[in-house]
Amino acid sequence: MISSNPTITENAPPLIGEQKRRSERVLLRIPIEVHGKDATGKAFKERTTTLVINHGGARISLKHLLKANERITITNLQTQISSPFRVVRQTGQNYGDGPECGVECLTEGLNFWGILFPDKLTPRGPAPAEPELIDALLECSVCHSRELAQLTMQQYRTISERSALRRNCTKCDTPTEWNFGSIETDRREVRTPSGLPIASTTRGGPEHRVAKRVTVKLPVRIRTPDGSGEVTQTENLSKTGICFISSRKMAVGEVISITVGYEPGKNESEMSARVVWARSQQGTARMIYGVHLDDSG
Repeated sequence: MISSNPTITENAPPLIGEQKRRSERVLLRIPIEVHGKDATGKAFKERTTTLVINHGGARISLKHLLKANERITITNLQTQISSPFRVVRQTGQNYGDGPECGVECLTEGLNFWGILFPDKLTPRGPAPAEPELIDALLECSVCHSRELAQLTMQQYRTISERSALRRNCTKCDTPTEWNFGSIETDRREVRTPSGLPIASTTRGGPEHRVAKRVTVKLPVRIRTPDGSGEVTQTENLSKTGICFISSRKMAVGEVISITVGYEPGKNESEMSARVVWARSQQGTARMIYGVHLDDSG
């Protein structure tokens, strides 16, 4: 099931028709070890996970309170790379065992998280009109490097249907097969959102089937029971559920209608979804929602 209680601090994603910004964030749990001095000056060492990452920092959860601008050292336990970080702020929100903390990496040019982000690969500036692009976390099947890539809708459909997309890998220095980089898995599985399959894996038979939760920022239309609606973006999704940010106020347990991969006049088919968790988005009046897709039909 989609993880509850993610937190995002950046501005809300643009609506369809607005200029699309290159995303710099991924809701991703990476195991880390943090050591330094807490707000009382006492040395500490703590293992935790990231909540959200971008190319130069992260939002993490710590039991220890920290002071703003304090220097700490973080070790990525997946790669064993360590680097000094600066505490940007300690928020009042809690996740898991402790409050959330924003940190930024102080080692210039270091790919600390092992993920390439599109804003670091493509220079900004005026560009000719291009199709609406979808941000997706992909992984090379050969070297397993990961990249927050930008795909056209057709490329997204190709990787969803074939479980692979051939594209150039800068690390392998040759075209390789890429698939979605999974975040977590959900052991419940329902039908795929209309026309937009997500690759899944099977381990030891149907009872062990899992639905991969992946970072894919697709346009999504939501409609509440009163008929009002909004077009926004998914933050991540699986065959069982979706996470998105919305300005709508919805209650846990509320049933809504949702169109994943919304394209006006092309894909407007809806499916039913139930709100399973809700949380305020730090610094805004918007909400982060996790919904479970209805298995009816």
